[in-house]
Amino acid sequence: MQRQISKISICIGAAAMCAPLALAAPAEAKSKVKPPKVAQVFDAAKRKKTKHKLSDAVSYSAYANIRYLGERDIARDDNVRDSSDETAIYLGFVGRAQLSHSVMAFAHAEVSLKDRRTHDRSFGRIMDPQLKEALVAVSLSQTDTLTFGRMRFSDANKWVLDASVDGVHYARKTPGKVLEFAAFKGTTSVSSYYAMAHYGRADELGRWGGLALAESDGDAKRLHVAGYWEQRITTTFRYQANAGAVFGDAANGKNFGVGFDVRAIKKLSDSKLKPQITFGFAYGSEGFQQSGLHSNKTYDGGQTQFHRYGYVYQPELTNLAVLSLGVGVRPSKKFSADLVANAYFQPSASTTGPSARLNGITTGNSHFLGTEISLVGAFRPSKKTKVEFGAGRFDPGPAYLDQSPATRVFARISVYF
Repeated sequence: MQRQISKISICIGAAAMCAPLALAAPAEAKSKVKPPKVAQVFDAAKRKKTKHKLSDAVSYSAYANIRYLGERDIARDDNVRDSSDETAIYLGFVGRAQLSHSVMAFAHAEVSLKDRRTHDRSFGRIMDPQLKEALVAVSLSQTDTLTFGRMRFSDANKWVLDASVDGVHYARKTPGKVLEFAAFKGTTSVSSYYAMAHYGRADELGRWGGLALAESDGDAKRLHVAGYWEQRITTTFRYQANAGAVFGDAANGKNFGVGFDVRAIKKLSDSKLKPQITFGFAYGSEGFQQSGLHSNKTYDGGQTQFHRYGYVYQPELTNLAVLSLGVGVRPSKKFSADLVANAYFQPSASTTGPSARLNGITTGNSHFLGTEISLVGAFRPSKKTKVEFGAGRFDPGPAYLDQSPATRVFARISVYF
């Protein structure tokens, strides 16, 4: 009964948050901002830009970045103050070739050299080459495109898809509408096979759509169904929402699960800093699990991506409720910073904690998993350079046996040429 009451309370809280969105006056909805574009999962024509021409048909670009990632007390329950420090250099190449009037080839390759050290060992220097994209796109008509090879799929809010995949993709795009079908398999650590269908719409106020993803993961079979909505209510207030369900071999031995994520963003004033406040609430039932191809990253109008459920914790949305509050500044297109606080709860208290960047033994005696506060931002002095930074601290709640806080610090400098 207590678990049911907890779930009902979460749903009531979400409904209360959505109510002012639904009641907002439509007369305020028109704004001078550019209308949103229809959200394609994949568009071959909008891959990374190539800036240098070798000929009328062939062009390329390159980039380099150096990054540092430091983490403390990520491993739990061992009475050891663990540490991890990683420095890496990345070199990337992007090439595009217009093979004929209707056929285009595109490739994106990257190689990294990493040096990682922990509190008890050194991993030395590790070179890691990756082929991020390698595709051929055939324009069948002005509205229809067929693409095959390695592609980067990403849905509107990176809640279902944000990963490189190998397969075939078909899209029909008309003004304000898109219809997509694809069959593909995951790369790197994702071994599942997928079949996808997506339909999206957009108008001057917002965009919305639905996505179905059939997954075959060995003996496990799942169907992911999701919908997304984004709308600008006034010139200073907008929201986005995702909702989904999974059927079949769901999480925790269930055959069904539901989840949703709602974020509302309000600009506070027209001062030079252009401050904004972001409120978010996400919920996933015991049986809910995301596709395995998602990233849960967001920009929220800033210059750098960050995990919407926590910079340090980064949990999966299974048997989890996340309450988020962020304050950000957007003084120009060159700089942004966000201070974000998150609180985490298990709707059903469990001796199994959520899958997250840090794991640990949970007692099953409390719903409260802990809190996190983080600062993320970026500075882009020119189109050719970018500096990104992030720092966060997670404090475990009474649900965890190990009460040690965990921290994460990140910095990256990128140069594009």
